[in-house]
Amino acid sequence: MRFVFRDGEGHWRNGWKALGSVLLTAVLGGGLLWLRGLLPSALREAFPSPWDLFLGALLASLFCLRLERRSLASIGLSLGRRAGRDLGLGVLGGIVLVGTVAFLVGISGGFHLVWAEAASASVLMKAAWMMLGVALFEETLFHGHAFQRAIDGLGVRWAQVLLSVIFCLAHPFSAEMAGSTKAVAMLCTFLAGWMLGLCYLRTGHLALPVGVHLGWNWMLGCMGFGVSGNDSKGFWTPVFHDRPEWFTGGRYGLEGSIVAVAVLGLAVVALTRWKGFPPPVTASGSQLDMRGRPEAAAGPTV
Repeated sequence: MRFVFRDGEGHWRNGWKALGSVLLTAVLGGGLLWLRGLLPSALREAFPSPWDLFLGALLASLFCLRLERRSLASIGLSLGRRAGRDLGLGVLGGIVLVGTVAFLVGISGGFHLVWAEAASASVLMKAAWMMLGVALFEETLFHGHAFQRAIDGLGVRWAQVLLSVIFCLAHPFSAEMAGSTKAVAMLCTFLAGWMLGLCYLRTGHLALPVGVHLGWNWMLGCMGFGVSGNDSKGFWTPVFHDRPEWFTGGRYGLEGSIVAVAVLGLAVVALTRWKGFPPPVTASGSQLDMRGRPEAAAGPTV
């Protein structure tokens, strides 16, 4: 039984470390969401619920890393000029990606945009603040400590598969969605998880995936599309034409469009071929090569 939990050197297996960090995040995040009900309404408005979840993920990461005698920087969470640069590039990249999807669907007759008179800059800034909390929480959870322990235990390819599947299943898919739209949305979300994982692997920092995640979600909201099925208010409102829902994404948003699958697929190919910046370091202290695997050991590639 001891072999199930610990390796030959007596260390906890990476799978249990990853599972422990996820469960601790759930407990702390849930506790903080409960506590926010005790806060003044002004403070709750200033810090939307995704920020509570991010704080829970951050505290869970700190605890797990403390046990491993590592710092937040070891999982790509740190401040600095490079982090700011990667965050900005990521936001721009996310905006370009989702803008490309919208352009291709639009010129193919999928929809047209009408100006939303009720939109305001303050609403969009609040949306950006909330989406930043969402991006920080989800990237810390899916591509922080748990992802990197999965890399140590399974190798990059299977860690990518596992976390991308979990990333997909963690997103809501309404039972009212047509089966074809749901299948496209799930494939799109899986590819998004894979792409964001590559953003980490190619930089060794969470700033780039956080930026891409933020730029993608915020731009969707600005154009008035649903964000993973959640309604949003932006500068425009999309009016859909008589096209299949799996092509436009419908109420779910552009993430339910087959065009998004194609664009994200190309982004995955580009990131796979990109050599990136200096690679990350695993928990064991070995450096990942530019294909995302420990230099000292052969393993599956991305």
